Amino acid sequence: MNVNLFCISLNARGLRDIVKRKSIFLFCKGEKANIILLQETHSQQEDEKFWVNQWGDKILFDHGSTKSAGVAILFCNSPGKLVASKSSSNGHWLICVLDIDDQYCIVVNIYGFNNPTQNKLLLTELSNNITNLKLTYPSANIIVGGDFNMVYDEHLDRFPSKCQHSSHNSTLSNFCGNHNLVDPWRLANPDFKQYSWFKPNNTLKSRIDFWLISASVISHVSECCMSAAPLSDHSVIKLKFAPPGGGLRNKGYWKFNSALLTSQTYCDGIKSLITEVMADNTIVSYVSKWEFLKFKFREFSIHFGKSFHKNNKLAELNLIKEINMYCNKASPNESDKQKLLTLQGKLDKMYLKKAEGAYIRSRAKWIEDGEKSTAYFCQLERRRQERNSIKTLLIQNQICTDPALITKELTSFYSKLYSAAFSETDSNLFFDHIKNFIPSIDDDFAELCDADITMLELDNAVKNLSLNKSPGCDGLTSNFYRHFWDLLKNPFILMLTEATDTLYFPPTMKQGLITLIPKPGKDSKIIDNLRPITLLNTDYKIVTLAYANRLKSKLNSIISDSQSGFMKGRSIHNNIRLVMDLLDYSNLIDDDGFILFLDFYKAFDSIEHPFIFQCLKQLGFKNKFCATIESLYDNANSSISLPNGTSPRFDIKRGVKQGCPISPFLFIIATEMLSIFIKNSDIAPLNVMGLPVIISQLADDTTIFMKHLTETPKIIEALNMFSQASGLTLNLRKCELMPIHQSDLTEAYNIPIRSTVKYLGIHISKDLTDRENLNIWRTIAECQTKLNSWLLRDISLLGRVFLTKMESISRCIYPAYSMTIPNRAIKKINQINFDYIWRKKMHYIKRAEMTKEYKDGGLQGIDFEIMDGTLKINWLKSFFNNKSFWYHIPREIFKKFGGIELLLKCDFNIKKLPIKLSRFHQQVLLYWKLLYNHNFTPHNTPIWNNRYITIKNKSLYKKDWMDKGIWSLIHLTEKDGRVMTHENFCHKYNITVDQNSFASIIRAIPVPTLNLIQEIVSNSHSVSPTLPHLVVGNFDFKSVKISNKTIRKMLDDTSHPSLPFRNSIKQIFSIDIIYSLRSKYLKFPITPKAKEVHFRVLNDVYPSGEFLRQRCGFDTNKCAFCDDIETSVHLFFQCIYSEALWNDIHDWLYTKIRIEPFSENDVIYGAILDNTEWDFLVNNIIIVAKFYIHKCRYGKVKPRFYAFHNECLSFSKALNLMKSKHAMKLFNLFEKYDLKTKP
Repeated sequence: MNVNLFCISLNARGLRDIVKRKSIFLFCKGEKANIILLQETHSQQEDEKFWVNQWGDKILFDHGSTKSAGVAILFCNSPGKLVASKSSSNGHWLICVLDIDDQYCIVVNIYGFNNPTQNKLLLTELSNNITNLKLTYPSANIIVGGDFNMVYDEHLDRFPSKCQHSSHNSTLSNFCGNHNLVDPWRLANPDFKQYSWFKPNNTLKSRIDFWLISASVISHVSECCMSAAPLSDHSVIKLKFAPPGGGLRNKGYWKFNSALLTSQTYCDGIKSLITEVMADNTIVSYVSKWEFLKFKFREFSIHFGKSFHKNNKLAELNLIKEINMYCNKASPNESDKQKLLTLQGKLDKMYLKKAEGAYIRSRAKWIEDGEKSTAYFCQLERRRQERNSIKTLLIQNQICTDPALITKELTSFYSKLYSAAFSETDSNLFFDHIKNFIPSIDDDFAELCDADITMLELDNAVKNLSLNKSPGCDGLTSNFYRHFWDLLKNPFILMLTEATDTLYFPPTMKQGLITLIPKPGKDSKIIDNLRPITLLNTDYKIVTLAYANRLKSKLNSIISDSQSGFMKGRSIHNNIRLVMDLLDYSNLIDDDGFILFLDFYKAFDSIEHPFIFQCLKQLGFKNKFCATIESLYDNANSSISLPNGTSPRFDIKRGVKQGCPISPFLFIIATEMLSIFIKNSDIAPLNVMGLPVIISQLADDTTIFMKHLTETPKIIEALNMFSQASGLTLNLRKCELMPIHQSDLTEAYNIPIRSTVKYLGIHISKDLTDRENLNIWRTIAECQTKLNSWLLRDISLLGRVFLTKMESISRCIYPAYSMTIPNRAIKKINQINFDYIWRKKMHYIKRAEMTKEYKDGGLQGIDFEIMDGTLKINWLKSFFNNKSFWYHIPREIFKKFGGIELLLKCDFNIKKLPIKLSRFHQQVLLYWKLLYNHNFTPHNTPIWNNRYITIKNKSLYKKDWMDKGIWSLIHLTEKDGRVMTHENFCHKYNITVDQNSFASIIRAIPVPTLNLIQEIVSNSHSVSPTLPHLVVGNFDFKSVKISNKTIRKMLDDTSHPSLPFRNSIKQIFSIDIIYSLRSKYLKFPITPKAKEVHFRVLNDVYPSGEFLRQRCGFDTNKCAFCDDIETSVHLFFQCIYSEALWNDIHDWLYTKIRIEPFSENDVIYGAILDNTEWDFLVNNIIIVAKFYIHKCRYGKVKPRFYAFHNECLSFSKALNLMKSKHAMKLFNLFEKYDLKTKP
């Protein structure tokens, strides 16, 4: 066994009680075991979902009854992958097979009977199952643990002993012999007597809980023991495995514990340290003072943290130690027995109290963050991956699991990767070729970057730091800096000023810690498939963030349009659309062109530092800024974070750190030199409708567009010259060519020619079906799988709406930005999402209503058709106002219709346009038609691109006519309204038009339209036609910025007009009050489930008995509390038990605040009180009470005020732990009106 593995086992003596279960779970978590075997769980199948949520990780169950038996295997950061499991049908055994670093392990949890005959049958059954598994996994090791309810040796393992000498249990002996199992505790303690079960008075005890393991792994056992446990008469038994020789034991790096920030003593200590160090005149340099401060912060935090933890744990450890001492007494007297009972009671109470506290904290967390937080869901969904899971590596084509060899290989690889190979000669030669083409920054930009960093810039940098992120190797987190910034800012700016003046930064500031992240879908055992991310110290990030903010403010003045990476206002989708446009309109490209997709080997890690510095100087950045950047990179070093600690440090002589705020901008400055070189070389670019196009970039993802395949050698030669200068090396094996037109070639110049290429996460293909299947249907299948994995989670309706956005919509959006999403795919996405929202059951509310705003009775669900339309309209708006080369192809295409502005004003039909548009552009225009309200008037509606004015079923556009201002029917008529003659038309507009052509256009105009325009003209002295304005809603589409939310609402209102209210709320309240009732509760500090119940009742879709009878045909509609018909109104208000509860709640509140008795409308919709403080308090209590009634209904108990009041007390305790202003307001009202006191 090549990994550390810790297993524990405990007979829990029943886990049905929620507080006891939480206590046992806390105890098991505190043990930090990977695999936990529990016996006598008393679990049932309906408990599984809730118990798994409460535990927070995987649990395997074998259920018994609610009174006996039941076993479970719980996992917590387990290093193994579950590959198989088996169980009995009576709650007495459970087997799972784990793959732990390519070694299989069979883990068995057993709960024996109190009958020897039954135990014999039990072990026979187990033995047969293990034998069958060994056929599939012949090399698997076996670990069996649990409460066997029998002892191995009647003499040593039972008190009082029934035998004078050793007497082995034959059933166990045969079982062990059949599978070559040994008892590791007994092997380590051959004659020692210790027991795992005790009768409460300590008169009977035995070792019936133990481990049996394969003899082949006995040498890997580092510890096997037993110890007291809370709330059970059994001890917990522990088993630890360690790799041979204990494995590599490098010390891990320290991380600041943010919980210390809640201690005033700790905060005062940090304040004193800052004062003390800054007043120390023996430390002259501010850089040295800063280094010493960080050292003292670390030292003090470690010491304080240990004391903090030790004080909390010491009482428990002493208690367990004392219990173990009394348990192991050979002949305890009555005093000992009584003392043992007292001590065990103390331990039980300690864990019950912990559980209650944990409940209050978790409830507070759930209310405050629960289903509003992406991080919360990500944490729930996160796979059980080990941190730094690089435990196997392919070294010289051999799989290696030796930690020492892995560390050596990784250190060697990355130290070589980051070693400089810069050639000044090659770099100078390269710059000689492009120096006349490199732009220069203006004086203002140069002065901005060269100036000293101000306090305001540092304040903004600290404010923008992401919290709760892994720190660098000094361990001080962004939480620490944010909390103490007012105290740290002066020492920090003094240090920074000195460092930039002397060009000497604190050494620790430039230290990094590399974490290796496996690339998705790649074999993580291959070192090239690991992405190095550098964890940087927070002080370094603050400095570089301040400089990065300066740099990016004017970077667009020197970075050309062809680079989309890291540039504000530029998009990755431009790169994708350009390639797709070339393929979609390849019939309009005359050149026999090719697209070359380049791949640079570890580009971010191989760019040479001197090359970057030379780029800055060539662009005109001043000396101080350049020197500061050089100083930040000079003498930088890193180590690698590994499972057993960190590697030795090595110098970073090249590469930009992935994780550093300024690195992306320095990198694209360097790659801009490649763009300049290629654009000014003799490589023939692709002629795209009159525009030469040669390169597009997204950071290092570079695409070259060539006139002909024969340009490839020139490109490779140019790239080699750039590589020798910059350090970026072309990975020719991963480069790919794609022809714009059809080609039978499969390879050219050792580069494969593909018909499909994956580019920036999108599969680019000429075949539209392949393009759709690879990008859209595959994504939809992934969305369905993701949402299905959440079905078993007990998440509220509001949470499920949020999850469709996080797990489904977010994935579908990416291809939708740059691709056509077919209607059937849109329907499928909506079906998957809304089926999940309603748990694949009946949809209680129509989709059109669910997508509405909260105030309109919806839950802001997303109709993907509306989302897709929003993305396409956004593209249209970007195209409208963007003159860059990214939009050259659609600009040229739409010129054939008079330009995009004219086309959007026309009453067009896509199928009748004379040129076939790509599917993407067709879909854009279809959404425009949905958004834009085209008001027909005979004289103001353009004749061009008009769906009613066609020749051979194609609409018309004549550029020479439009150039003369001819676009309206008015322009074709005389003063009396008659159509002009050909001669008069040509004379009036000084235009030459073929008579037949003129006649055909006139004939294309519908006669009724001509008659209508004649009538208008003849009845008016002067008619002046005006082109329509592009107004959507109340916004000028051409010039005003329109938010996505606004576009989405306009599309939604068009597709799903306002629907009638689902109940009588409109007859009762004004619209303003309705809006308030439907939305204000969402900000209340109550659980998502309570909000869901209120939403359902408010919108008349609560699944009451009568509702289910009417909608689903259920047989019964009787009230859960009485025999009346159960409607929502009856259940929550009219039922005698609910009515009594509301009366009691009113009486309770009336002694504090003078309110009227609750009416039906108060309970169903919400109370409306003039006093805003009372309104807030009472409505919170109403919703909590409704949720209480809902829980009583499903718990089949009648609602009682005293039980409800206890819930309010628990709720109040949770409120006290929350930080939101609404929670604090509600808690203060509970205190102000003394609502915690029972009436």
